[in-house]
Amino acid sequence: MFAAVFAAACQGAAGTVTTTTEASSLLTLPLPSTTTTSSVPPTTVAPPIQLSAPQYQIVQRTAGEGVGDEIVVLLDPTSYETLTDIDIQELIAEIVDLFPPVWTAHIIDDPAAANTVGNPDASEEDLAGIADNYLARLDNGVEIIFLGPFAPKGSIVLGS
Repeated sequence: MFAAVFAAACQGAAGTVTTTTEASSLLTLPLPSTTTTSSVPPTTVAPPIQLSAPQYQIVQRTAGEGVGDEIVVLLDPTSYETLTDIDIQELIAEIVDLFPPVWTAHIIDDPAAANTVGNPDASEEDLAGIADNYLARLDNGVEIIFLGPFAPKGSIVLGS
């Protein structure tokens, strides 16, 4: 449907201008609605997960006789929700870079376990009692041996 608008202007005797408009039927569309109805329940979008490295502290450091020192690293289990073998590998690489020279590093997530692994007089029975909390060990400055719950991962060479 077309809208026709006719405007005519004419000048009267007194010099005034008059305008005549002829209107026809106009098509009017409704404004878009700002409310919608849906049978789908609303969804909540979870905030993005922020990954962070586990927090740690070196609780014991013994000077080595050769290339590097032996350290015991205590992870703070409240600083991470999940821990992977990759996290442990990156953590050991960071420790070796930040606190050289490191020849042996023990990665532990329990203070009692840290005391046991750092005790040179600890028995095999004592060490077996902390197996679930003894996560990894760096040997010879380059070989990461996964322990406890990560034992199925075996070992890898640092930096590979």
